[in-house]
Amino acid sequence: MKNLEWLRYTYRHRRAFDYCVRKLVRQPELREEMIRRARTHDMDKMIMYLFMDQEQAQTLHAMTKAHHLENDLPRTYEDLVETVIDYECAPYTKPDKPLNAFDFTKLLVQYGVLSEERAERLFDIMRSLGIDHSADLTEDAEGMAYVNSIGNVTEEMLFEEILSYINENPDNELEMILGRRESE
Repeated sequence: MKNLEWLRYTYRHRRAFDYCVRKLVRQPELREEMIRRARTHDMDKMIMYLFMDQEQAQTLHAMTKAHHLENDLPRTYEDLVETVIDYECAPYTKPDKPLNAFDFTKLLVQYGVLSEERAERLFDIMRSLGIDHSADLTEDAEGMAYVNSIGNVTEEMLFEEILSYINENPDNELEMILGRRESE
C-alpha cells in the first residue's frame, strides 16, 4: 500500500483529534460541529495518500483546507477552532510535533510565520477551551491511554476508515474531497 506509514500516522492523529474535541469543546452547538468535523478531519489526505506521493498530498491538503493557516482561504470561527485542536492533539501521536497548541502558536509568532493578530484569535479560542498555557500532553494519562489503546494500525483498519468515509459521504465529488468549497 502506498504511503502506509503516513496513513497510519494520520489515522492515529485523527483519533487524537477526536479525543481532544470531546475533551475540550463543551459549548453544545460548537461541540456538535467539531464532532462532525472530527469524522472528516484529514480524510482527504488519507485518500490522496493512496495514489499521490506523501509530500504532494500534504501540500495539496494544506493549500485547500481552511484549518491550515498556510493558505489564504476564508476562515470561519469553527475553522480556527479546528486549527487549535489540530495543534493541541499533535503531541499525543506525533513525536515530531511535541508542542501543545499554546506553545506551538507562540513558536509560529516567534519565527514570523504567524502574525500577532492571527495568533491572538487562536489564543482567544485556547482561552475559551481552557488550554491557554504550556502543557506536556504526554502527562494526560487518560489521553495517552486512549491513544495507546489504538494499537497497531493495520491495512484493514485503514481501508475500513476510508470506505466508511466514502459511504457516509456519498455526495462527495472529487472537488469536495480535494477541499474545494462551494462559494458561501
